[in-house]
Amino acid sequence: MMTTPPAQPTCKLLVIDIDGTLLTPGGEITEGTRAAIAEARAAGVIVTLATARRYGNTASIAHELALTAPLILYDGALIVEHPSGRVLYSNPLPDQVAQQGISLLLAEGLQPVIQPLGDPLHEEVWTGPVELDSPWQQIYFTVHAAELHRLPREQLLRLSKPVLRLVALEAPERLRLLAPAVAALDCSWLLLERGNYQCGELSLLRAGCSKATAVAALADLLHIPLTEVMAIGDNENDIGMLSRVGLGIAMGQASAAVKQAARATTTSNSEDGVAYAIERYLLRAARTSDSNSRSRSTCL
Repeated sequence: MMTTPPAQPTCKLLVIDIDGTLLTPGGEITEGTRAAIAEARAAGVIVTLATARRYGNTASIAHELALTAPLILYDGALIVEHPSGRVLYSNPLPDQVAQQGISLLLAEGLQPVIQPLGDPLHEEVWTGPVELDSPWQQIYFTVHAAELHRLPREQLLRLSKPVLRLVALEAPERLRLLAPAVAALDCSWLLLERGNYQCGELSLLRAGCSKATAVAALADLLHIPLTEVMAIGDNENDIGMLSRVGLGIAMGQASAAVKQAARATTTSNSEDGVAYAIERYLLRAARTSDSNSRSRSTCL
């Protein structure tokens, strides 16, 4: 069941997470969700996506939904104009911190997945020798084979571009052992027990970088107050975003921590949760506002 927030803000910007939110457990967008997003856009709401994904596999979803707003990528480290691919905002790791993170992973026998700042239309993934690959990284590198560049260990420590995000894909228990050392670095970090590749996922970002800071930056670019932003998400990397905007909505299958950060809860991603949230908190409110406006005009 959906819960009712204490107040109904006016929404001018709708920000939707992708995995676990927009997409069903089967990785699809339902017809109900497509229709709700189209109706929101027709009502004048700017709709965008905020995701841990990169531009390439986010742009295809944005195109499918006919979205033209800037997209929030790499857990908030990049905002890209769509469909031009022009970078509007970037927040990479400081070079020294990126090198410290890479050195830490290598010292523990873990393969670094390095996502450099570059042209979003020609994205790259940098990593080390193949013998360091985990089974999950083998799958990841197969999916992203066209963008993959393998570098010798010594070159991993002398990178030629800023790093947007540093990632390790491994068994969660192994990544948990790294937590104290990662916490000592001057960066933001997130450990998901089960990410998109069905394993633990450790991500290092610039200190303070998150979806929340990127949503605030995008709202500022669009001259929209955060009180007029609605966001929908399901995972730990959505918590800051949900708590910072005017109306944060957690998916029904989200953890207690995510739901606590939100002001409302919708149904799960297997039950058209995004469509329900848009209908209940955005479209229905818009119709009520429009109806009240017409009534006042008639009374005049």
